[in-house]
Amino acid sequence: MRNRRWFAVSGAVVLGTAATACAALPTSGSALTTAQRSGGQVQNGVQIVPAPPGAGWSPKEIVNGFLAASANFDGHNHKVARQYLTPGFSRRWRPGWAATIIDAPEFSSPRTPPQPKGSGRPVALVELTGQHFAKLQTAGQDQAGSVVVSPSAHTYQFSLVQAPGGWRIDAIFLDRTPVNPKLLLLTSTDFARDYLPRNLYFYSSRSAADALVPDPVYIPQTGPESEVRGLVNALINPPATSWLWGAATTAFPRGTTLIKSPQIIGGIKAVIELGGAALRTDRAQRKRMYYQLAWSLTARSSPYATQYPSPINSVELRIGSERLDALPPSSLVPRGAAGPLFYQVAEAQEPAVSALLAGSPAPVQLPLPSGLGAQPFTAMAVSMAQSQPIVAGCAGRSLYLVRLAAGVLEGKKVSAAMVPAAVRKQLPAGCTSLSWDARGNLWVTANSRTQSHPFVLSANDPSRLAKASLVPVVPTWLSMPTTTLRVAPDGVRAAMIVGSGGGKRIVVAGISGGASVIYVGQTQQTLRVGSDIANPVALTWLDPDHLLVLSRSGGRTQMFQVPLNGGESTEISIPGGVTSVAASWPNGQVQPRVVIGIAATVSSLGRIEMSKTGWPNPHWLPVVRGTVPVFPG
Repeated sequence: MRNRRWFAVSGAVVLGTAATACAALPTSGSALTTAQRSGGQVQNGVQIVPAPPGAGWSPKEIVNGFLAASANFDGHNHKVARQYLTPGFSRRWRPGWAATIIDAPEFSSPRTPPQPKGSGRPVALVELTGQHFAKLQTAGQDQAGSVVVSPSAHTYQFSLVQAPGGWRIDAIFLDRTPVNPKLLLLTSTDFARDYLPRNLYFYSSRSAADALVPDPVYIPQTGPESEVRGLVNALINPPATSWLWGAATTAFPRGTTLIKSPQIIGGIKAVIELGGAALRTDRAQRKRMYYQLAWSLTARSSPYATQYPSPINSVELRIGSERLDALPPSSLVPRGAAGPLFYQVAEAQEPAVSALLAGSPAPVQLPLPSGLGAQPFTAMAVSMAQSQPIVAGCAGRSLYLVRLAAGVLEGKKVSAAMVPAAVRKQLPAGCTSLSWDARGNLWVTANSRTQSHPFVLSANDPSRLAKASLVPVVPTWLSMPTTTLRVAPDGVRAAMIVGSGGGKRIVVAGISGGASVIYVGQTQQTLRVGSDIANPVALTWLDPDHLLVLSRSGGRTQMFQVPLNGGESTEISIPGGVTSVAASWPNGQVQPRVVIGIAATVSSLGRIEMSKTGWPNPHWLPVVRGTVPVFPG
């Protein structure tokens, strides 16, 4: 396993459709220290001791020192950072958690702008320019938030005046406009060191089931009470501009209040007391609120590599006289259903599909109807139905749907008369990927020179397959082709490869809408992940927080485990010739089942290999001869 170096700065990155910057915020920084807090609690984190301005420092040194000192929160006082400011600007400066992050800042040489006669103290101007900017987007002053990447370079102008103690910052401008007094400007290195990756959990808006969806966010290392409060406030009042808007919702009713600061008992238990609208909720809704809190505040909210995981391992919710503290079930966060491995038989001249059940050495050949074309499927997906799943396969512009006969997967003999006829759909362009969601919808990507957008086929009623129509996903906000789309097991998120040539990128968008209209990225914001992968060609979901992505560059194929918080991708060793990947990691399964499809060569047939040892350092062993391996989904 090798960790890739990062190309630029970003985070759990939310991108607008116009954004083009390549970005990725590191999730690990310099070594952490441990400090003893009052009450015997231990706080882990980097303890920054910022330097005050020195005598005789130049304007450029003052700006550099101010940026470094801004990384020390000091209970939001920023005492040392304020020493770099004039008293007037210090009174106006009111920074919160919503940091603006700049990667590789470049400083201009200080210059003296023209001043009117008799203007008083000398003035200097220092400009700071960065090619990649990002901002922590929050709904409140001190809340967890996602990082929004700016699509272009920006320049900050620092105006300094000569004071009795030396040069001091008197004003800051962004492209000649005065900045918001809440500006907290940090370098990407300081942000990576001082902010923590976490997950907030929300409920699907499209399902009545209690299924939680993770939303990757960042919070500064300000101590357990402050960090917990910031996460709770973000659950109570999520930003309306969230990439999950319309796709996920919170169980906390509008008007819910946090009565007092969270209590941290023994450093490991968080006690949350709510009032306001929460007092008017029933028991069922309070359980839903508690489940969100328990998943978002405990170590489960730290699924990404970090030197400072959440120390909280239990949560107690108090609403009036009621107390909730039962351990929430792990099944609340869907990880997919266990199912057979499906694949196409090697060297078949027409579609021939087999299934390999877990623990079974012999594959089961699936009886398929005739009329499926004269060539194997180029893409395939199997629905998640427990009984009689539907096999979808396509070649060119033809999409075929075959409902498996009852008992086939149990090895029962099926006569030709019992095999259901195939349903054929004509696609508007060549099919490039297929994916089923948990609601029985089939997602299809079809691409041509004039058209490239996902389509959805509602197939949750198998008896109506012939009448079901392909519905374009709206809004069609993507101005670039979508070559691959895979829906997460929760049915709320879609991972996509968009773009072409050297402009390919990996994005994750929320799915919203209802039976008549379906949106992907309704707010036109997406998570930008895997920005350190040059040429992604295929992907699949590994777990709720990671993708597996194949990339191809210089004739070499590589596989990466990609976190959804924008962190660095980890390379997974694979043999040569890999063309596809599939994964299954349902709840209760200790290790994922990951399979790779290896293309046929002159001397060998196409084969499928499976990871047989601990993840993420797999040892690959051949399991069957075949191509296009898929698990249900």
